[in-house]
Amino acid sequence: MTEQNTMPGLNPLKISHTLMLREYLGKYPRENCDYTITNLIAWGEIYDNHFLLYKERLVIFNLQYQYVFFPVGEYLPLEQLKELMEDFRRYYPKARMILFPKEYIDEYPQVYEYFDLQEDRDWADYIYSTDALVEMRGKKLAKKKNLISQFRRAYPKYKVMKITKNRLDAILSFTHKWRREREAEGDYLLTEMQAIENTIKYWDRLPVEGIIICLQHKIVAYSIFSPQSQDMATVHFEKYDPDKKGSSQMVTWETARYLQGNYQWINREQDIGLSGLRRAKMSYVPSRLAPFFAERSTADK
Repeated sequence: MTEQNTMPGLNPLKISHTLMLREYLGKYPRENCDYTITNLIAWGEIYDNHFLLYKERLVIFNLQYQYVFFPVGEYLPLEQLKELMEDFRRYYPKARMILFPKEYIDEYPQVYEYFDLQEDRDWADYIYSTDALVEMRGKKLAKKKNLISQFRRAYPKYKVMKITKNRLDAILSFTHKWRREREAEGDYLLTEMQAIENTIKYWDRLPVEGIIICLQHKIVAYSIFSPQSQDMATVHFEKYDPDKKGSSQMVTWETARYLQGNYQWINREQDIGLSGLRRAKMSYVPSRLAPFFAERSTADK
């Protein structure tokens, strides 16, 4: 990107902007995980996220895919939202707006006259009741509850510890080991590795936490999460040892136990259209899906 074709006022989003993100997202939280500070920085460094302050609203721009995030702040009137996109398209002809809130669409039903919107199921967020993930009641969750019980019986001396700075290298080593042993490849998994590395790199500067499940001083599973809003946390990463039966269910359960009392809801992010991931997320019986509305791309038309 050269200087002359950069949109005026558009700047790279960096870790130094964390305070700005806290201020905007603290006052105007969203359910979609794309709006967490951790994701905006950890994934944003990969996708070359930029930001623009427009009429006192914060606008995130994913330069790699030319996605304009729906502005953070008081809702803009439709005319001004349209003007914003016209400004972007002067410099980025393929730019399209994503993450239209359902509440905005309900409030401004004429939005469809201005924007060619579609709902994309692949990018909907899975929202769960924290209490439900801890209690695991009902037939649909009986198998998971049983696997948790099996793990606890098999490994009664397992420990749950917070992720601290001195344990980050071990987390990274475990993640690379997980990837090698599962022969996990593909663009998404490679990008996810980068995002995990970025999260670890900025650990002290992000509003992020995590837990480790250990057996005899060895990591069996871990999760990394951060606040989405005052009553919701988002789980960004979960990794586990598939050779330890029940470790997957244990880390989900222990994460919910850790968050219970502080957060009513847990966002476990999207399935990005992967059938196996969709089955796994649906198997935990989400309370609801946070919908993903976006302008239709030229390829979809």
